[in-house]
Amino acid sequence: MFAFEGDWESDLRDPWSIEPMLHTLQVIGELKCIRRNVATVPELEHYLDKWLQKRYAGYQVGYFGFHGGPGSLWLGGKRYVSLEDLEARIDGRAQGRIIHFGSCSVMGVGESRLKAFQENTGARAVIGYRTDVDSDLNWAAFEILLLEALSRYRQIGAPARHLRENYGYLCDKLGFDYIC
Repeated sequence: MFAFEGDWESDLRDPWSIEPMLHTLQVIGELKCIRRNVATVPELEHYLDKWLQKRYAGYQVGYFGFHGGPGSLWLGGKRYVSLEDLEARIDGRAQGRIIHFGSCSVMGVGESRLKAFQENTGARAVIGYRTDVDSDLNWAAFEILLLEALSRYRQIGAPARHLRENYGYLCDKLGFDYIC
């Protein structure tokens, strides 16, 4: 996994981060991970270009941990990146990779837009949340289950089936969506 993490709160003393969750999965051997802090558009572009290099092909999942809204990621302050901007930057180079928006509401733009994003980026799957997700234990637990499923299953639809069969309630409660 290649994780891009934004500033979650304007108060930098707030300790919220996806890092402990990723670290937990690394320690139990379920995940290899690179995580980078991203606060500006040039930083996002820089690390996107890195992730999409051949040398990082083993990091199949791009995890975007930001605040979000329908069709956009919030980098902090007044800096937003739209799906269209992200799509243009990726420009078909995400062949065989999975893009996961661990962000509120980014997937709340309609399935046809998400399918176009998937097609234009070359991603095998685009996953995330259609609704606002509280930073609570349900979300954190689901993210761990999701990331573990993504690392375990190779068939592209298998993680979604596993999650729906075993944790359907959480999928529905969190507005989870999986486009493949």
